[in-house]
Order: sequence, then C-alpha cells, then structure tokens
Amino acid sequence: MPYEGKIEIRWDPLTGLTSRIVHVPIKKISRFNYDNAIKVSLDAKCPFCPKNIGSMTSKFDKDFYGYDRVEKDEVTIIPNLLTFDKYCLIAIISKEHFVDMKTLVKNNYIFKGIKALLDVLKIIKARDEEVKYFSINCNYMPMSGSSILHPHIQAIAGEYPTNYHRITLKKSKDFFTLHKRVFWETLIEEEAKIGERFISTIGTTYWYIPFAPKGNIDIGCIFEKNSILELEENDLLDFNKGLNKALIFLDNEDVSGFNLSIFSGIYGENYFRVNMRMVARRFLPPLNAADSNYFDKIHMENACLFLPEDVSNNIRALW
Repeated sequence: MPYEGKIEIRWDPLTGLTSRIVHVPIKKISRFNYDNAIKVSLDAKCPFCPKNIGSMTSKFDKDFYGYDRVEKDEVTIIPNLLTFDKYCLIAIISKEHFVDMKTLVKNNYIFKGIKALLDVLKIIKARDEEVKYFSINCNYMPMSGSSILHPHIQAIAGEYPTNYHRITLKKSKDFFTLHKRVFWETLIEEEAKIGERFISTIGTTYWYIPFAPKGNIDIGCIFEKNSILELEENDLLDFNKGLNKALIFLDNEDVSGFNLSIFSGIYGENYFRVNMRMVARRFLPPLNAADSNYFDKIHMENACLFLPEDVSNNIRALW
C-alpha cells in the first residue's frame, strides 16, 4: 500500500540553519539500564573518583592560576587533557561515581559546577587579554558522547569561537546593526507573544523550546546578561530553578542523557545575550544505536522526531 511521508523544514530565525521535523508515530523509549556501564567504568578505574583524582588527573600551572587544583563547594576543577581550545577545564561535580537526574536536581550539582568554573574563567580573562570566547558545556552519560560516567561539566575559553558560536555572534551583531535591537530580547518578546513554544520566565532567565531544534527535545534559556563573566548569584539561582525543572521533565520522559552548552557574548559588548541549549540524547532500541548520525555530524543538519510545540506543551504542564 503506498505511503507518503511528511517532513517539515524549519529555518532558525537567527542563523538560518535548518532543522527537519520528521512526522512519524513515536513510541516512548524505555529507561536505559546503567548497571553494566557502572560496572565497566569502575573496573576501568575512574580518574574522577576522589581516591584517584590526586594520582590520575593533571594540575594547573600554579604561577598562572594561583592553584594546583581548584576546590569549591565540593567541586574539583582540573585541566582537561583533551585540549579542545586554548583553555579547557573540567569540573568534577560529585564525589559519587554515578548520579541520576533526580540526584542532579536534589543536590544542585550542575549549578555548583558552573559557579566554580566561572571563578576560574574570570582568572583566565584577567590574565590573558587575547581570550574572548567562553562556553560552559556538559555531556551527561555515554549516549551524549561522554567517555567518563562520573558526573562532570566542562568549560572552554580561547581566541577563536566554534562554528555555531561564531555564527550566532555574527548574526546577532548584524541584527543589532540593522535593527538597533538585541535579537535575543526580540526573540523572547515574539515567542512570549506567540505562546506556542514559550515556557516561562524565572527571574532573569527566559525558557522556551527553539523553533528549529537541534535534537528531539531541545530546551533553550536566555539570560539578561551579555557575557557569562557578568553573571551574578541571582542569575545563576534563577537559571538553576529552571534547569532543575527541565531535568525533571527529561527524567519523566525516560531520557537517559543530554548535551548542554551555555554560550557567552564578548565581554564589554552588548549585542548578544548569554544563552543555553540543552538537547536530549538516547540510545535507540533494540541495538542501542546512537541518536546522532551523518545528518548532524557531517551535514550540520538536525533531524528531529518531536514537534517543538508538543515538547513545549508537555514541559509547560510540568513547569
């Protein structure tokens, strides 16, 4: 019997990058069982467990940072041996080897890690004037690309932005030059007015589902500040409230992992706004295939099975 599929191509309102919404019936995926992953990772001797940090991880240049390692609020910050940028940091956010999403929420682990990373990024900014581009990132669990199960978040800082960061900065500057308005503030106003994808305002943060998503569930947040170096305690507390709600939603959907990135504007300029994208990641049954393929990895094109408006309705009901 003939079958006609339906696909919807959406253009991101800032970058012009496209996403493809594939309209097919969706079955809820079962929660991933981590038992084997925990055993394998412990057998391999985890470098982020407290007893191994001293002997298995590297140290900072004390003359530059003032510390060998940074310890703050039970977070340990070390250099990342995988040097993606001029400065690469890892914040080990828990002493426990395995932490599920409910525990991430209960103990505010990501919030504490971001606060600690910001302290170190400010040291870098003060001592290296060439560094202009900052982001804070997280790969949570193996399906997100994380090679270490022990919960951690990362930061990169350098003289050159990544492709997506570069595009959003340039397009934001172009929009400001043309319209004399900040794109991100205009986006908030328009999404709130339309009401289809806007979730809520929490203090100085604005939560929504992007029109052209980067994955099956893509959650966005926009801050009022231009640079992450300008974020204050109240900004981070507001963000943490929304992040915890988003994590509870993902957990309720049996999502097993996620990628998260917080992008910063250039310090001292004012055409950008700090913004976050958090994309759900899963292994697909029955073979535990990755939910990322040539479309996004090579073509830089996102193929999504979930309609953003449906995601927004579902998360808003929980919110």
